[in-house]
Amino acid sequence: MLARAWRLLRSPGTEWAAIAAERPRPRTVLLAYVVPMSAVPAIAWAVGLALFPGDLAVRGETTVELASAAQLVRAALVTFGGSVLSVLALAAVFFAAAPMYETPRDWPAAFSVAAHGTTPVWLAGVLLVKPSLVAAAVLAMVHAGYLYFAGLQEVAGVKRGDAAEFVALAVFLATIALVAAGALLSIADVI
Repeated sequence: MLARAWRLLRSPGTEWAAIAAERPRPRTVLLAYVVPMSAVPAIAWAVGLALFPGDLAVRGETTVELASAAQLVRAALVTFGGSVLSVLALAAVFFAAAPMYETPRDWPAAFSVAAHGTTPVWLAGVLLVKPSLVAAAVLAMVHAGYLYFAGLQEVAGVKRGDAAEFVALAVFLATIALVAAGALLSIADVI
């Protein structure tokens, strides 16, 4: 898993070709890659909340309450669930929008690109140990966009001229879906 993550960062073209040749099953990718990689930001976030509670304090507050163990576990679970859900949402958009880009719908390819392309974001999740560094993770999102761009071409067969637009559309639609899901869960007092 870590070797694949490293290769995706160092030589994405070569690694996407290997992923395309393997055609890994979505269940395998979910259990062997998405779940462990999603644990990185989840654990880092909980640790960061425990070690640096003042990083999230509202300006002007003089006292900061420490999070309870239950709150830390909940924060980790919400972060983990959001991470897994974001991959599923992005894969669903890649799958659904494929015909718009003259590409056949292929769930294993869509899921593989969404999962493996998210690698830089998961690795940057380590920065959540210090919550005030979360803004630095924006660079990881840019790199993930490039990985989606390259992966859609190599694994899903999207034409080079269409790949950037496809990524932009998919990220936009997945973001809307995730914000709506978060709002509904918040209204239902689940998160």
